[in-house]
Amino acid sequence: MKHRAVLGARGGLLSTATLLAIAACTPPKADPLPSGAYAFGVYGDGPYFFWENGRHRRLLEDAAASDLEWLVHIGDILWTPCTDDAFRERRALLDAVELPVVYTPGDNEWTDCHEEGSGGYDPLERLDALRSVFFDDPERSLGGRPMQLLSQASRPDYPDFPENARWSRGGFVFATVHIVGSANGTLTFANRTAAHDAEVLRRTEAAVAWLERTFATAHADSAKGVVIIAHGNVSLERGGAWGDWGSEPYGPFVSALEHHVAGFAGPVLFIHGDSHEQRVDQPLRDSAGVVHANFTRLETFGSPDIGWVRVVVDTVGGRFVEFEPRLMRGWF
Repeated sequence: MKHRAVLGARGGLLSTATLLAIAACTPPKADPLPSGAYAFGVYGDGPYFFWENGRHRRLLEDAAASDLEWLVHIGDILWTPCTDDAFRERRALLDAVELPVVYTPGDNEWTDCHEEGSGGYDPLERLDALRSVFFDDPERSLGGRPMQLLSQASRPDYPDFPENARWSRGGFVFATVHIVGSANGTLTFANRTAAHDAEVLRRTEAAVAWLERTFATAHADSAKGVVIIAHGNVSLERGGAWGDWGSEPYGPFVSALEHHVAGFAGPVLFIHGDSHEQRVDQPLRDSAGVVHANFTRLETFGSPDIGWVRVVVDTVGGRFVEFEPRLMRGWF
């Protein structure tokens, strides 16, 4: 990776000692990939604050210098404000990364934009703007080397969901689904109307339908595994933050996910953010309380932690062999 001069707060070059300190805050180079394997990266829920921007730049540089096929941003691409300029600035950052970058929306960039600090916008208006900026070509990813995607917008029954995408690599099927934090967009606010409630129902319906299509594709292609990517922490544990699965706001999605996991022989990886707790576990259980052994949940880092996770996929054995957290340390 080529290094460029880094400017200090007053425009002067930073000292060699400072540059070495910055380099020391980046994780060491990852181990070489085993034969028949590939890797992709996951990050999200940031950067939120200006003092996280330096670590975010180092994150993107670290990912671009790694052996990744693509990088995924799981949403909450900013905090405040929710302006068109902020959207375009974030897109430009992602397009500058010499990787395909797949992005699925979070709540900060539209659902929560009614908050005064975010600009007091109508969330539905911000959702339209977000789609216009980030999903103008739903059949291609973002990034400096875009890759081809299949968008749910190509389906005649869901032309309004360009953000839900699907692609395949090495016997694994990947899909993004637009399910967000902040109770999946159901929280009350002063100017909430029936249109906002209808949006939640329609978007959740689209997500469930996209799950169905994704697993149908996996079965038809004899896929070895499936990866589902969303922003929201959907409370996979029964009796969790949102109650049992039959309750709103995530009930229909999680019930559908459990149904498809139970009917699929290979490994299923669910990737999300929202609660800012980097972890890998197996929280999904059936109605009898038995853990689905073929299911793994990966949550990536979130502000104030700025980092990403490198996922290694074994295409020969049909399994996920490594989840490597790569946290950008320090304050630069």
